[in-house]
Amino acid sequence: MENFIAYLKSISSLKEESTKDFFSKCQIFTFKKGHQLVKPGQVSQYLYFVKSGMGKVYYLKEEKELIDWFSDEGNLLTSVTSFLTHQPSRHFVQLMEDSVLIGISYRDLEELFSKHHDLERLGRQLCIMALVQLQDRVNAMQFQTAKERYDHFLVQFPNCINRISLGELASYLGMTQVTLSRIRGLK
Repeated sequence: MENFIAYLKSISSLKEESTKDFFSKCQIFTFKKGHQLVKPGQVSQYLYFVKSGMGKVYYLKEEKELIDWFSDEGNLLTSVTSFLTHQPSRHFVQLMEDSVLIGISYRDLEELFSKHHDLERLGRQLCIMALVQLQDRVNAMQFQTAKERYDHFLVQFPNCINRISLGELASYLGMTQVTLSRIRGLK
């Protein structure tokens, strides 16, 4: 829990009472590799913090897996749009390794936002961070070369490179495995 507390406090200052209330609503989940937290058509009920392990957010197009996001230790994991709008997800959220997650339900989070303004501010900051990450991803796909996207991935997800397959990485970066192999060969 200490890493999660430090993560939250690095985003926005929290009062002691708010922190205690927040963690009283959190649950610890242990799941095996391959577990699907969310499937298309389901509403994402929880916001997860990855204590250990790794997950991905992806969708299928013409039977092909297209990865939107990876989350490893110290990061949040959910189907963001589904969680925030409470609408059915278009994405899968799947664990890539045995994982321990700290989760809080949408209902509990909303209750805490109503009670504690510092937690509400934290929620706003998390939404801003997610929006900026999304825009960075769109910008990368529009304006960066394949090599620049790969180099940015190494900076953004330094602990993931040896934990994901070449196909998963190519999918996330929006390139073929051949192109990715060629770029990696230049290193």
